[in-house]
Amino acid sequence: MARNRRVYQIGERIRELVAEHLIQSADPRFTLVTITSVMVSPDLGLAKVYWVVSFTTGMDRDARINEVQEAFEGAQGHLRHIISKQLGIRFVPHLRFFYDDTLDTVEQVEKLMGRIKGPETP
Repeated sequence: MARNRRVYQIGERIRELVAEHLIQSADPRFTLVTITSVMVSPDLGLAKVYWVVSFTTGMDRDARINEVQEAFEGAQGHLRHIISKQLGIRFVPHLRFFYDDTLDTVEQVEKLMGRIKGPETP
C-alpha cells in the first residue's frame, strides 16, 4: 500500500514539474497546453504524461496536436534532467507523452446523445 502511494506521489510531482516547465518555456508550441495526469509504472521505469491543448478559431486540430507532440519529444531529455534534479531519486522514469482524448470522447458522446434525444419540444 505504501508503495502505491509513493508511485502516485512521484507521478503528481512529475505532473507539477512538467507543468511548471511549460509555463516557463519560451517554446510557443507549448502555449495553451495543460498536463492532465501522469501515470507512473510500479517499478518507476516509465511515466506516461497525458496532456490536452486548447484550440483557437482557425486552427487545424490535428496539426496542432502533432506540433505539441513533437515539442514534447524534443524536450524529453531536458524534462528528465529537470525532474532528476528536483525529485532527488536515483532512477528517473522514462517519459512518454500522450494526447489525452477524454474531452474529445465526451464531446462525441454528448453529440450522439443529442441526436438520440432529438429536438427539444417546449
